[in-house]
Amino acid sequence: MSILKLSAVYSFFTLISRIFGFLRDVIFANFLGTGILADVFYVAFRFPNTFRRIFSEGALNSSFIPVYSKFLDQTNSNANIFAGNISLLLFLITSIIVIFAEIFMPTFVSILAPGFIENSEKFNLLVSSSRIIFPFLTLITLCSIYSSILNAHEKFALSAALPIILNIVLILAVISAFYFDENILTVLSISVIIAGILQLALLLHSIYKNNIQITFFKIFNTNGLKNFSKLFIPSIFSSGLLQINILIGTIIASYEAGAVSYLYYADRIYQLPLALIGIALGIVLLPTLSKKIKNNVTTEVFGLIEKTIIYALLLAIPASVALFVMPNIIIEILFERGSFDEESSASTAKALKFFSLGLIAFILTKILTPIYFANENPNPPLVFALITVVANVVLSIILFRSYGFVGIAMATTISSWINVLIMYVHLHLFGFFIHSKKLFTPLLVIMLSSLILGILLFLFVKIYSELIITNILLKVSYLLAVVLVSIIFYVMLVSFYKPFSYASLKLEFLKND
Repeated sequence: MSILKLSAVYSFFTLISRIFGFLRDVIFANFLGTGILADVFYVAFRFPNTFRRIFSEGALNSSFIPVYSKFLDQTNSNANIFAGNISLLLFLITSIIVIFAEIFMPTFVSILAPGFIENSEKFNLLVSSSRIIFPFLTLITLCSIYSSILNAHEKFALSAALPIILNIVLILAVISAFYFDENILTVLSISVIIAGILQLALLLHSIYKNNIQITFFKIFNTNGLKNFSKLFIPSIFSSGLLQINILIGTIIASYEAGAVSYLYYADRIYQLPLALIGIALGIVLLPTLSKKIKNNVTTEVFGLIEKTIIYALLLAIPASVALFVMPNIIIEILFERGSFDEESSASTAKALKFFSLGLIAFILTKILTPIYFANENPNPPLVFALITVVANVVLSIILFRSYGFVGIAMATTISSWINVLIMYVHLHLFGFFIHSKKLFTPLLVIMLSSLILGILLFLFVKIYSELIITNILLKVSYLLAVVLVSIIFYVMLVSFYKPFSYASLKLEFLKND
């Protein structure tokens, strides 16, 4: 099946889940704002959620699928045994981590959120919430393994749709806690665990329904475990680089009141195009690329990567331009109500503006990293990730002192571009990916079209600033109208270039890679 079609399936369900995610954030902004309760919950949830993003969107997928796919090509029994081995192994490891974290949670929290220590009330709330939420790590790790199994069988819909369950449960939890006058933090923390159990149950049902076998307690596939370990440890750093940088930013931001929340809401906005474009293409690319590399067809491998990059930039560059030109409108309309005031909106918009400059780098990282894992060569991206993390830490500390939380967004963006440039040069020098001259023409078309789009969006911003709109429905309608007109305008611009025309993209959508 076409990589464009598979990624479209993944993107569709991701979009639905992100819509629910934005609804959740709008409700959270109304009930929690950017005060103490918001900071505590977002930090407590950030710890296991960072692992979720690293595992399900990177590490497990990158290390599990190449090995699992090889066994599927041999005999299903070997693949079934390997899947069972990894499930048990990661269940045991994450359970041990959770037990230690529960026992030493005050120490754990003081390391990861040192800025909370001076405020005893805030610190104690964070410790109690983190103790409830942290077992989510085990649940989401198992969910990530079973999602990877389904992905290897080209079943991408459920893994993309899983966050819908989490978002619905959290929405019901915060509304129920407010109207029944319950402790919001406690109810929210418990609801995270309930959501994890529901997600795991749905995945197991899907595996059973698709007649996919997982063999437990029979025999250990030593070679499979060795190959998995060789890929998994490096991929934690390389595939989860952005999440590691965000976690570092959270630690530093904990020293400034409200900063954690500003960065969280900005992160929620740019994560939408990142998920729809970078994560979708990266997850779909890996199994397809692994199969082509096994067939040793270099021309097809390079062509597939180049095509994926073009598709990514076709969407990533205009998305980056849109977030850079109109962050204030986006944040105001989506979040500014209740406890989320004008100051919260303005501060979040500043962070989003700088994150937008790194969006293309975030997306390209998700596409370039799987190339190494499809080739079962995980060490280079590990080295690059370590360099990037060090650069991010140094830049975050320096820029935070001068610019506050905005400096963290700057540091994340700069370090991500450093990582992309290093990876691109290395891939080219060592022959893992060499693009053709055909890349430049579509890239030029995309950049010119995005520039013209940026001018149009700037005019929309000027018009909005001169209008006095107080009704929230009218504000939302204006934003939706801007989005719709901008999409139509951009599609018309790029379609003058024949490969981006509707007919050409339709053929590309239907063909097999």
